[in-house]
Amino acid sequence: MAAPLPLILDCDPGVDDFVAILMILAAPERFNLLGITVSGGNVALRYTAENALKACELARRQDVKVYAGCPGPLLRALAVEDGVHGETGLKGITLPSPNLKLQPVHAVDFLIETLMTFPQKVTVATTAPLTNLALAIVREPRILDNIEEIVTMGGSMQLGNITPAAEYNFYADPEAAHILYTCGKKITTIGIDVTHQAVVSLEWLAHLERLENPVAKTVFPMLHAFRDYDMKYFELGGGALHDPCVIAYLLDRSLFKGRDVHVEIDTSFSLTRGRTVVDWWHKRGLQPNAHVCNEVNVERFFDRLLDLLNFYGGKAP
Repeated sequence: MAAPLPLILDCDPGVDDFVAILMILAAPERFNLLGITVSGGNVALRYTAENALKACELARRQDVKVYAGCPGPLLRALAVEDGVHGETGLKGITLPSPNLKLQPVHAVDFLIETLMTFPQKVTVATTAPLTNLALAIVREPRILDNIEEIVTMGGSMQLGNITPAAEYNFYADPEAAHILYTCGKKITTIGIDVTHQAVVSLEWLAHLERLENPVAKTVFPMLHAFRDYDMKYFELGGGALHDPCVIAYLLDRSLFKGRDVHVEIDTSFSLTRGRTVVDWWHKRGLQPNAHVCNEVNVERFFDRLLDLLNFYGGKAP
């Protein structure tokens, strides 16, 4: 068996980021989680940081280090959508304040230090606005030499979910997204074209409800409450699990289909700000800078997620 993958997760929990953290911690044989960095995004930084700590405590992984980073994007105030994840980010449930504490180092400093010194190349998974990683690249471009891969949840080939043109993570900080997509590192991109396929059904929730462990019992009401927004505004059959798709991809790439293409981020201050221009048919003749996924095997994705949440039987408080 291969050694666990050195991994950093940059996130903004949020219900689906919370689940993504639990997925990583349920696969210790696959991931060597070097740290979790958080930014403002789904909710304000004080909530995203606290929610990451809560996820680690729920999984009984007090050894995981969490680093707070940028409270907002590079050029403007943070756009928060409370209706999606609730005021605190964990819609549908109230968890006690965590005993686990944040690390005293800023997330950007942690990224630079770790990526400059870790003896193996590191995979970076991003499920938030890209501000933390973009600032780390600007401050110390040499970190790119020690990044094995960047896998990000963001963008859309078609319609947006925060504006008619843009997906939330890239709209929240398009300048940061531009920095990543012009840094010379190929980025695996899982946008809402894919994640709107990974919809939580009532049938799958019934399977989750039958799992006899406290982690599953915590996740169930969150995902049940999470359904309402996507059903109302996007005519989906339930809540879309955006960020868990990144972790599922790292666990099993065969779940996804896609192709290598060129992606450009619209950084204008027009109606299309934050849009991902995906050259799916190679019309511009530019070298690919991303592997863009466009399809996920939904049944296998949810089977894998259920298996991971079942890992916590007898292990969580």
